[in-house]
Amino acid sequence: MRGAPTAVVLALLVTADARAATPPESFPNVELRTQDGTRIRFYEDLIKGKVVLINFFFTTCTSICPRTTENLVKVEEALGERLGRDVVMISISVDPDTDTPAVLGKYALRYHTKPGWYFVTGRQKDIDLIRRRLGVNRDGGDKSQHTGVLVYGNEATGQWAATPAMADPNTIVRSVLRLVKPGAPTAPPPGPQTASATSSHPTRSSRKSCRPA
Repeated sequence: MRGAPTAVVLALLVTADARAATPPESFPNVELRTQDGTRIRFYEDLIKGKVVLINFFFTTCTSICPRTTENLVKVEEALGERLGRDVVMISISVDPDTDTPAVLGKYALRYHTKPGWYFVTGRQKDIDLIRRRLGVNRDGGDKSQHTGVLVYGNEATGQWAATPAMADPNTIVRSVLRLVKPGAPTAPPPGPQTASATSSHPTRSSRKSCRPA
């Protein structure tokens, strides 16, 4: 499936600080499903015209994923009302066979995530294509090799960068908000979302482990 011709894709060179990324290819417009089961297109619905913050994870990971998600909850809190309006957060599962929309929905509820933060799944080959195009594990296929990296950018302006997932949340927010054009909020996010409710904070009694690539 062909992605939008004007989209940018990343070759990541990440150090302890955020580093600019080079855009050589196009984003794939593959079909994904959100935590509430909504069918969306990666480029047209999640990326086009938006400022986004993207990470890769899987729900049964026991090492970097829980710590990354906990840090992203702090990013979400620091964004406040700008989440979903100016910035969209996207967490992409690298284990789509396990991470169905229902599983992702429960995961999002456990972390009390808010509208504007999407947990998405899809076909394995499509997830692997997204990973390759974003420069995150170019070999694809091995979920244990996903990186502890956040990719963020503004599709409309072509500005993209990456930063360690465990960087200070306020530093991450400042970096991302630099890409938001004043007076130009991002396009409305697709479909309904499952808002967080009264679930308890997640435990770490998952089955699988992972490590950064």
